[in-house]
Amino acid sequence: MLNSRAKLMRRWGSGERATKASTNRAAPLLSLTRRFPLPWRRSPAHVGAEPWLFAYALLGLAQSGLAPILMPLATHGGTSSGLTYAAFALSGLAAPMFGTWADRTGRHRDLLTLGCLLAAVCLGLFFFASGGVRILLAAGAGLGAMAATTAGNVLAIQGQPEDAWDDRVARLQRFISAGQVIGLVVAGILARTHLAAGFLFGAAALLGGAGLGARSAPDRQARAPHAKAAPRPLTGGEAGVVSTTRHHHANARELVAHLRSLGPTLRHLLVLWLVGYTFMSGIAVMFPVVMTRQFHMDPTLPSAAYAIGVGLSLFAYHSASGLAHRKGGAWTMVAGFGARLVLFAAMTALGLLRADWAGLVILSAFVLMQVSWPLLSVGANVSVVRSNPGARGESIGLFNASTSLASSIGSALGGVIFGLYGFSTLSGVAAGAVAAAIGLAVVWRGGQRPNAA
Repeated sequence: MLNSRAKLMRRWGSGERATKASTNRAAPLLSLTRRFPLPWRRSPAHVGAEPWLFAYALLGLAQSGLAPILMPLATHGGTSSGLTYAAFALSGLAAPMFGTWADRTGRHRDLLTLGCLLAAVCLGLFFFASGGVRILLAAGAGLGAMAATTAGNVLAIQGQPEDAWDDRVARLQRFISAGQVIGLVVAGILARTHLAAGFLFGAAALLGGAGLGARSAPDRQARAPHAKAAPRPLTGGEAGVVSTTRHHHANARELVAHLRSLGPTLRHLLVLWLVGYTFMSGIAVMFPVVMTRQFHMDPTLPSAAYAIGVGLSLFAYHSASGLAHRKGGAWTMVAGFGARLVLFAAMTALGLLRADWAGLVILSAFVLMQVSWPLLSVGANVSVVRSNPGARGESIGLFNASTSLASSIGSALGGVIFGLYGFSTLSGVAAGAVAAAIGLAVVWRGGQRPNAA
C-alpha cells in the first residue's frame, strides 16, 4: 500500500507541486481574463452575481443585435429602411426626460421593466404591420429600449460606494455588448427565412428582461444629487448602440442654459462628430440591405460581419485608451476618422463592381469598420469630458443626444441615397463627410498641442 502511494507520488508529484504546476499553466489565461474580463466574471463589487444584469444582456440582444439587422431587411426599399431605423434611433433624444423622472421618483427599476415591456410589444408586432404603422412601432420600440437603457447606469451604482461605480458600470456595458454579439448571430440565422421568428424572439428576450428587472433589480431609491457616475466611452460597434452610454438627466431649461454656455472646444467637437458620424451611421444601418439586395448575399454573412467586428472591437478598447492618454482624445478620434476614410474610399471603388469577390471584400472592410470604432468612441468621449471638467455629465449628455440625432439623420438620408443612387454613392458621400471632419479638425486644432484634449 505504501509502495503504491509512493509510486503515485513520484509519478504525479505532491499536491503542492501539482497545484503550482496547474497555476503556472493557467497563468497566461488568468492574465488574459484580467486584461479582457468576461462580462459575467465577478468583480470586487460582486456585480456579476446580480441577475438583473442579464436583463441588460437581453436588452442588448434585441436593441443592438436583432433590430439593426431585421428592421432594414423587413422593409421594402432603401428609403423606407432608412426612415424606419431613423425612427428607432431618434428616441435617444428622450433620454433626459426619462432620467429626470426616474431621479425624482427613484423608480429606475420600474423604468427598466416598463421600457422592456413597451419595446417587447412594439417589436413583436413590427413584422405583422406595414407602412406608417411600422414606423410608429419602430419609434415605440426605440423609446422603450431607451427608457430601459437610461435606468441601467443608475441601477449599477445604486447603494454602492463611489469607488465601485466605475467597475460596476463597465460591467453593465460589457453585458450589453455581449448580448449584442449574441443577437447579431441569432439575426444572421433567422434573417434568411424566418424574419417573423426573429422579431418574436426579440420580443420574448425583452419580456424576459422585464421579468428579471422586476424581480431582481435594486428597489426604489431616490438618488442623491451628487451621486452621478463618471462618464465612460461607448462599448461595442456603433450600429444600434446609440444608447449604451449614460445620459445626462436634465430638464429643458438646464439644457438650454448649457447650450448657451458651451465653450468653443466643445462646440467644435460636437460639430466634428455630427459631420463625421452622420453618414457612418447611414452605412451601418444600410449595410445588411446592401449586401443582400445589391450583392445577393445570404443575410447570415452581414450578420456574421457585425458580430465578428463588434466582438473584436471589445479587445481594442485598451489600446485606444492608451493612445488617448498619450496623444489626446481629439487626435485619437481623428485617427479613427482616418481609418474610416480609407475604408469608405475602398468601399466606394468596390461598390461600382458587381463581382462576387467585391462584395466579400466590402464585407471584410465592414468588419474593420467595427474594429476601428474604439478609436472614435474613446477619443470622442475623452475629448468631450476634458472640454468642460466642471460639467462632465452635462457635456456627455449633450454628446449622447448629438449621437442619436446623427444616427437618425444618417439612417434616413442613407436610405434615400442608397435607394436613388446605390451603395457606391452612399459610401462616397460618407467618405466626403469624414474627410470634411478631418479637415475641420486640422484647421481648428492646428495650433494646439496634440495632447491638449
